[in-house]
Amino acid sequence: MKFINLIFKSLMRSKRRTFLILGTLVLSVFLITILQSLLATLDSVSNQSTEGNRFIVRHKSGLTQFLPISYGDYLRQQPEVIAVANSQWFGGYYQDPKNFFANFANDHTTMFTVFSDTVAGMTDAEIKEYQRDGTGCIVGQILADKFGWKVGDTIPLTGTIFPISPRLTIRGIFKARLASDENTLYFHYKLLEESVPFMKGKTGAFWVKTKTPEDLPRLSNRIDNHFANSPEETLSETENAFYLTFVKMLGNIGAIIHGVTIAVIIAITIVTIGTMSMAFKERTTEIAVLRAMGFSASRVLFLLMGEGLLLVTLGGALGIGLASLVAKILREVLGSALMFLQDFRLANETILICMGLTLAIGLISTIIPAIVATRKSIVEGLRAL
Repeated sequence: MKFINLIFKSLMRSKRRTFLILGTLVLSVFLITILQSLLATLDSVSNQSTEGNRFIVRHKSGLTQFLPISYGDYLRQQPEVIAVANSQWFGGYYQDPKNFFANFANDHTTMFTVFSDTVAGMTDAEIKEYQRDGTGCIVGQILADKFGWKVGDTIPLTGTIFPISPRLTIRGIFKARLASDENTLYFHYKLLEESVPFMKGKTGAFWVKTKTPEDLPRLSNRIDNHFANSPEETLSETENAFYLTFVKMLGNIGAIIHGVTIAVIIAITIVTIGTMSMAFKERTTEIAVLRAMGFSASRVLFLLMGEGLLLVTLGGALGIGLASLVAKILREVLGSALMFLQDFRLANETILICMGLTLAIGLISTIIPAIVATRKSIVEGLRAL
């Protein structure tokens, strides 16, 4: 620690060069942290912890196709099934198109059984009141806090997919494990079905809860085989497989992110090696003077290594700090349009990996030119003057 002042002054020998390489490090670490955090968020979406005894039955042709609501009768007749809730994405907004959030029309009679882990924290009285009120709705705690809503408020919801604009009354505020779940509004499916003529007898998907996770493969095959030759064939899949469908819409984003990350690491390593080599070469005489004054080669090597590590540590910390700020902005600005961004945060594992990677770059890019600089003899270094 007693040499920290000397190390800092050596870094400030060429302020322009130091700030340029520092800026490059900050931007590189920021980019790597954001990309890896985005990949971790997408992975968590497709591998999130869900109830193992719940799955989705949807149209085999795609998410935009409807299924006959009568299919629910067959699903409920299966001995493995506890409850079935039909569901449809509504896609409405509150007051202004910018106020967009997830909103679904769900079966109000069974959704609290099917989604017991997702919709929680409501009292029995609130649940009964919601089920009683045909124009009632329930909202997540984060969503309620965002707009200052409370139980009893009226929410005008403007439809974008369906030609209706229901006025809903909040009958309960629920809590959930994920931020994306708490940014959601649910209302009665009957309201959608009765208000939109072409939705009569149709639904987007069925969420099915079984007695045990072991029932899923057998029951899924039976359902799909039963409707195999019908006009609307089904596709039964687990929740994680269902969420993975949305991630796949973005393409092979994992390969793209890893490719960009590797390119950035190689580029910043080359730039840092070149910068540190130039800095040490310009101070050949200074290093020789330190050696002549009694500094051992190992101590001089320690001082030179300290410069590189201090520089990359500062750049890494600033880059991660900038990434954390941008992640917060992305959650607030784009979270409504892209639901997975509502859970976009810098995981501790990602921060540790990025910081360790930064230190590794600093070590690799500094140790080679530092060893070359300290191996020169004192006479050769003084002659360079």
